[in-house]
Amino acid sequence: MAIKKVAIVDTCLPITKQSGRGMSARYLQWELQRNGVSESSIEDADIIFASCQSTESYKYLQSLRNKFTQKIIISGGAASTSPYTLGKYSDMVCVGDGQRFIETIFLEGVAAASKLDNVWIDGETRNVEIDQHFPFDMPPIQGEDGAYRLWCGRGCKNKCKFCQTGWAYEYKENPNPVALIDQSKRLLASGKKINYLSNDISQHTFYNMLPAVEHGSYSIRFLKKTGLPPARQVRLGIEGVSERLRSSVSKPISHDDLIGCTTWLNENKKSVRWFMIAGLPGETERDWQELKLAVQQWKKYTQKGVLALSFTAFCPDPATPLCGAALDDTYWDYYIDFKKWFFDGHGWSNRVKLMNPQQPKSRMQKAIASTGMSEDQLREGGHMSPNSRLNYPYAKNTLKAIKEEAVRISDL
Repeated sequence: MAIKKVAIVDTCLPITKQSGRGMSARYLQWELQRNGVSESSIEDADIIFASCQSTESYKYLQSLRNKFTQKIIISGGAASTSPYTLGKYSDMVCVGDGQRFIETIFLEGVAAASKLDNVWIDGETRNVEIDQHFPFDMPPIQGEDGAYRLWCGRGCKNKCKFCQTGWAYEYKENPNPVALIDQSKRLLASGKKINYLSNDISQHTFYNMLPAVEHGSYSIRFLKKTGLPPARQVRLGIEGVSERLRSSVSKPISHDDLIGCTTWLNENKKSVRWFMIAGLPGETERDWQELKLAVQQWKKYTQKGVLALSFTAFCPDPATPLCGAALDDTYWDYYIDFKKWFFDGHGWSNRVKLMNPQQPKSRMQKAIASTGMSEDQLREGGHMSPNSRLNYPYAKNTLKAIKEEAVRISDL
């Protein structure tokens, strides 16, 4: 099939507001330009490229399929490493990085692209790879907030048991840090804002040479080695509400280190956000009591500075050691108790912000979309996702860790 007209859809946005786009959709725009292809409207296009940040984008894909029954729909983006549900409403899913796929489809056609080893097609049984060839040579991409994004790396050195990033992608640093640093300096000198894209900026070998920016994601472990970060706002992936839970998911952050690091950052005029997961396997009321203590101690030791507590609800992701963990809804009762305690005056302060996790119903919908399992399977635990015909790079380690995790949870 000759490629004539192509449209790009960002599934995070309504069809009527496609002028605003996220990173994956903007990357696709760059790829079209590189290949000399002009973008068409959705109505006129032969092919729709759908950028999917979340597996819940299947709802958007379903509406596209119902409306445009004769068009070829190809999905991809961050959600592609859990392709099963997306594939139900796409002709194919480009899994992982898409540069090779884009070049193939424009040079050789749809049929050739569909046979690539990183293409998932619903109903097929062949194993599928994750394309790991990230185009670090792409120019900085400007986001909706006006800031330019620059890629420091891909994947993550850590293998936290809940996080697909470290298990679905091999860790790679930007192979040309000199060019990255030069780009950063030139953009800042021209008055532009920039953000570094990385799971943990401080893990990179060239971290200390990067010009300062306003925002950044860091780990306490690396900050101990690298010192005070340049960012004005520091995001810390804390995850578990207690030291015990953090250790159990391979995110060992002690209670004292958490309080000490946050106080240190605040004293140096940095605002801090703790990203936390409610409902990790094995969580108890005692774990939440420790979080209450942490908030009180932070207030006691920190006279100035801002702290935000941003919660999400645990959701199993394919390829991770916790993908077979059973789901229950007790986390919501623990959180509601914590929230009541917080606003009754024990934790509240105009310097502390609180962001709710997903409620059980929406968390379950997300888990079904991510894993491809039924609600009964997710509540029972121990089932493998149909995404498992994807050859995740650490699959053997994952299977071993899943078995170990099942034993650990049963002993709690």
